[in-house]
Amino acid sequence: MEDGYIGRKRNTAAFTFLAWSSFALALLGMFIGIINLEQLLSVKGYYAVTALFLTMSSFVLQKTVRDNNDDEPLQPVEPKFEEL
Repeated sequence: MEDGYIGRKRNTAAFTFLAWSSFALALLGMFIGIINLEQLLSVKGYYAVTALFLTMSSFVLQKTVRDNNDDEPLQPVEPKFEEL
């Protein structure tokens, strides 16, 4: 990088595994629930498409928030001196 900063991983491998495995289990559970739903196929399809859209939009929202936070310039903290 320009300032000589060498990047570091923000998360451990265990935390990354936990995040992905919990996401996969939640997604699997949701689709098992949709498959076992005793409704018309059109209702199941609506729920499935809505669930996929919600999943995709949550990834996009997370990336947008992270990128906006990373793009904010760092402001130096200047000490405030009180006049006596």
